[in-house]
Amino acid sequence: MMTVEIKPYLLNRDPDKYRGHSFEYTLKHSSGASFSVINLGALITNIMVPDRWGQLADVELGHKDLDDYLLNPSWHGITVGRSANRIKGATFQIEGVRHHITQNEGENNLHSGSPGFHDSFWSAGVLSESEGQAFMDRTMINTKQVIEGESVLFELVSPDGAAGFPGNLNAQVFYAWGKDKTLIIVFTGESDQATVFAPTNHSYFNLEAHDAGNVKNHLLWIKASRITRKSEDNVPDGTYIDVAGTPFDFTKPDYVGKTMNDSHPQLACSKGMDQNYCLENRGRADIPSAYLYDPKTGRKMEMLTNFPGVQIYTGNHLSECPSKNDGTYEAYTGICLEAQMYPDAVNHPDFPNAVIVAGERKCYFTGYRFSVENCL
Repeated sequence: MMTVEIKPYLLNRDPDKYRGHSFEYTLKHSSGASFSVINLGALITNIMVPDRWGQLADVELGHKDLDDYLLNPSWHGITVGRSANRIKGATFQIEGVRHHITQNEGENNLHSGSPGFHDSFWSAGVLSESEGQAFMDRTMINTKQVIEGESVLFELVSPDGAAGFPGNLNAQVFYAWGKDKTLIIVFTGESDQATVFAPTNHSYFNLEAHDAGNVKNHLLWIKASRITRKSEDNVPDGTYIDVAGTPFDFTKPDYVGKTMNDSHPQLACSKGMDQNYCLENRGRADIPSAYLYDPKTGRKMEMLTNFPGVQIYTGNHLSECPSKNDGTYEAYTGICLEAQMYPDAVNHPDFPNAVIVAGERKCYFTGYRFSVENCL
């Protein structure tokens, strides 16, 4: 059985500060693929997968050490919560009570604020293969995934009032490999009060390699015929845009680069793609809702999820972001496929519901299935 490797993941400037609380957990697949996660933000630090020649490369953008991850302005690999993406005016109402949270992007809220999932050190435990499979089965999500090897379960109690959100929220993030080389992520949340629970993982992918440059030649397919229309502050206005005839149409595989120099108003306000797609998966987590493909290496990554949306973000603001190899990333050198609830769903009754009631346990699944194809 493939076992999890554990090693300390400490600050360079002060190694004793988080000693005993910060570790890196590496999960290996029988194919030679692997990925690593750490306690801070229950985040992914690297993903090593083979290309068509069997050569491994790290396809996850990120930082070189804990020092940089504590800053992490671009949210590399992070578990975002309680609420991913934006909330208009940094305010919402639940069960007749108005709540105000951190305004950290103009007057709006982005990715919940602090303290959040991203800047907390999560407790972690290693599960055996059978324990991991039992955890998956208890979620009642039809993924058809069979766990390979040991897995890691992160846990966090987000206290009532954290960043302004109501309720004591017990959150979990589960990481594992599926036998079919799916990197499995499961989020669970249960609160003692009604609250927002709309997490995501904020990984940036470059299927050639994390430091290979622009992703414009990657091919993208998304099973979605609509996007949520956003205002100039990047928050949905409650209406939709049909993607047919627009640069957002990826109902057939197309190059990511077609969106990078387009003048469409929805692209101009974010300097590139930063858009929520309304998935047509009907909650099915056993079939792909999107995929990314690199023709140069043959690497393919399918996204499977029971979330209703996916945020496609082309790293428009990555310029001069510290990288893993003492250099910097530039804009458009990575792309995020963030399975999620719709942005600002808590303020739009017609959007899929992002609120959980007291005592309700909610489970979400995101899988990234890696393979190699010579052509599409």
